[in-house]
Amino acid sequence: MRRYHLDWTVGHTSDPSSAPERFVPASVPGAVQLDWARAEGWPHYWQDAALERYEWMEDMYWVYQTTLSFPEMESGQRLFLVCGGVDYRFLVRVGERILHGQEGMFTPVELDLTEIAEDGDLLEVVVFPIPGSEIEPRGRTQARKSVKPVVSYGWDFHPRLVPSGIWKEAFLEVRSRRHIRQLDFDYTLEEDFSVARLSLSVELNASCVGTLEWSLIDPSGEVVDGQSVALAEQDVVDGFCEVHDPELWWPRGYGEASLYSLVVSLHESDGSTLDSRQQKIGFRSCRLVMNDGASRDALRAPRSRNVPPMALEVNGRRIFVKGSNWVGPDIFPGVAGEDAYRPLLEKVVGAHLNLLRCWGGAAVSKPSFFDLCDQLGILIWQDFPLACNKYDDSPEYLDTLNQESISIIKALKPHPCLAIWCGGNELYNEWSGMTDQHKALRLLNRNCFERDPDTPFLPTSPVMGVGHGGYLFRGKDGRECFEVMQQARCSAYIEFGVPGPASVDRLRSLIPEDELFPPRPNGGWLRRHGFCARDGEEESWLCPSVVESYFGHPESIEELVGWGQLLQSSGYKAMFEEARRQKPYCSMAINWCLNEPWPAAANSSIIAWPCDPKPSYKAVRQSCRPTLASARVRKFAWRAGETFEAELWMLNDAPHAIKGDRVEACLRFDDDESFALGWYFDSIEADENLLGPVLRFKIPEIQSQTFLLILKVEGRPDWSSEYDFCFIPSE
Repeated sequence: MRRYHLDWTVGHTSDPSSAPERFVPASVPGAVQLDWARAEGWPHYWQDAALERYEWMEDMYWVYQTTLSFPEMESGQRLFLVCGGVDYRFLVRVGERILHGQEGMFTPVELDLTEIAEDGDLLEVVVFPIPGSEIEPRGRTQARKSVKPVVSYGWDFHPRLVPSGIWKEAFLEVRSRRHIRQLDFDYTLEEDFSVARLSLSVELNASCVGTLEWSLIDPSGEVVDGQSVALAEQDVVDGFCEVHDPELWWPRGYGEASLYSLVVSLHESDGSTLDSRQQKIGFRSCRLVMNDGASRDALRAPRSRNVPPMALEVNGRRIFVKGSNWVGPDIFPGVAGEDAYRPLLEKVVGAHLNLLRCWGGAAVSKPSFFDLCDQLGILIWQDFPLACNKYDDSPEYLDTLNQESISIIKALKPHPCLAIWCGGNELYNEWSGMTDQHKALRLLNRNCFERDPDTPFLPTSPVMGVGHGGYLFRGKDGRECFEVMQQARCSAYIEFGVPGPASVDRLRSLIPEDELFPPRPNGGWLRRHGFCARDGEEESWLCPSVVESYFGHPESIEELVGWGQLLQSSGYKAMFEEARRQKPYCSMAINWCLNEPWPAAANSSIIAWPCDPKPSYKAVRQSCRPTLASARVRKFAWRAGETFEAELWMLNDAPHAIKGDRVEACLRFDDDESFALGWYFDSIEADENLLGPVLRFKIPEIQSQTFLLILKVEGRPDWSSEYDFCFIPSE
């Protein structure tokens, strides 16, 4: 197969029967907003102080045009238009002839142009106005009758900026007269994982005489099985491979992410190659099983439903999930690709995280994202693109959801990183109002079962027993995140967060100098989600009064940022480690969130846009190490004269036992370090925690606004830990 680039232009019209008056160069993949802004000389959208200038684009028809230039083709070869996805409703035409119409951005398009177009013809892709653009008020409910990602309609970390256009690759492709239309595979593993049996199905574009060959190649490059089949006017061929003692695919921290290669080739009768396909395969099993103790929750009469299974088991081994929520690396998913994905995913690995929950408010990522997760051993929880809405039960909506969900399942199922399917985000909550009887969720469950029955499915998150929240260092009720998490009892924490500001340098690049300090709930701070970002709460997400309540009125932007980032770091440490201490009843700790799709003044992300780790990233990395000395402390602020208390723990998520050792606990006040307690702990089994003694120490008067708890493990500095606390002078 040979691919050929297309040169596109784009223009807009309010009347689909009238051609645009002006066309400008278009980048594909991309978005019409970016093309028009570039042509008009507007600032980059992430620097733009007037995003409202984009709103009129939502109501336009956008027309992409390209002139077809037919490449040289041999007799019998076919010319296809291939497009990975168009956002959102569109049609494709050549001249006045409509070749294809579709609603949905996740279903690819392949059109054979050989007999229906000629060299020099005008090819057009017409993109309709965004779904719900006629509905008022403008907000996320506009997306409830579509499968378009709802985040772009405006969120507490995302401005309203709704992409349209060709968001995946679009190109011409020359194919042989006989070629492989589709390659599907499935496999089973023996219970003891001693044998993997792979079945494959190859669909050809037409019946063929010749030979079909396939080979399964192990991670070292050796062929372990394969076959050659003579074709006799067949268009579908089923095959089989078997691997004894397969190298399993493991998530990060539990083994190698081993990948095999399946290579399939179609040959003419004379031996010449017509077409070939290659597919990476990772052999692994994945289940959700009952959390320890969860079955007892419904034993009292009258007996009712248990909390659902939320313990993730991979290859027969329970994995404690330490993860983060992925919201996409850019407002415009069309411009995101491997260059954007890779540095963020490498940060995931660097923080000892083993799972990303791909949140349902955002677009499903491109194939390179999942390829990288396969290689890096990062598990994926994939929400379907539904979030925080009561989605429609109409036949029209269900038809689109059916088409789009099947396309998503088909694209993602081959990836070993895929661990969990989920119907969407917060669909059972009061603001959504859905239940497990809604047809949309029943449809998604059916499609996942029919097409990927061995991957777990959840109707939404949270489900009963699973936690979303909190999202503040200290809530309106005065409780700190320390207390909130310690008093919770959840089988899994899928979202929890603490907001923190961006760096001073980033803030100076976003907010005019005359608005920078002191921060106020208007101008740049308002636009960049420093204030009034969530449910009308004025201080979200900068929370300056919380910072001031601990450390006093800041004298500079540097001081405000420093204290705000300390609160975020301390909060995330406390919450991640507390979730780990609640193992085995708790099985997952997934914070909100990893990254942000545009540069914000403050939010809960641990990595600022585009890939700039905040200090909280380092805190999460320390708290998610496989093994560490840990402290459960009931609060953050301590007054002189109070008795400081810390319950000591050893946390071990490693897949192997660790030897006993000694923990030395010290407290550092100003420049003085005081020994507080020594603890000799015994060996600890794999994936087990150990509770130790309680440290008690009277807080002295000091000059600093913070003091430090230091846990040193003799001979294992990589297990040692430090915790900051706020000091309050005696009254």
